[in-house]
Amino acid sequence: MTGVVSKELEVLGALLAFDFIGFAQKSAALDPADPHYGQAVGAAFGLAVRRRFPKGATSREIGEYVADVLGSLEAGAEDFAPAFLEHLVADGLHGGAEPDGEQLDPETMIQARLVLTLRIVRELDLGPDQQRELLAEAAHRVTA
Repeated sequence: MTGVVSKELEVLGALLAFDFIGFAQKSAALDPADPHYGQAVGAAFGLAVRRRFPKGATSREIGEYVADVLGSLEAGAEDFAPAFLEHLVADGLHGGAEPDGEQLDPETMIQARLVLTLRIVRELDLGPDQQRELLAEAAHRVTA
């Protein structure tokens, strides 16, 4: 499992650093069939969401946030239904693995979490050191 965690967090790290060539190369090495696929990105996403909403958020606040994300036309975000992203954010706040227990294809789940994590990290203005801390904490949570 450690190899999968490391690869996923390298993908997220490349995205956060705007290293799009590295992101594409590292993404190609991920295996959606791996039973642990998406867990590390999911952990990082949950940490980022809880930092973005440190006191939690109402359904209305989450809906407004998602509308803002979609309205800003972040790369790839327009490919996701608002209700899906709202469930994903709400689930991230509560530390769950998948929104409402839904079984979504792993690639859709990881793509949505990558897009939202990038957005949140940019909003919070996390510098390289803080990004590394986020990735290290996500790795610790998944491997603990």
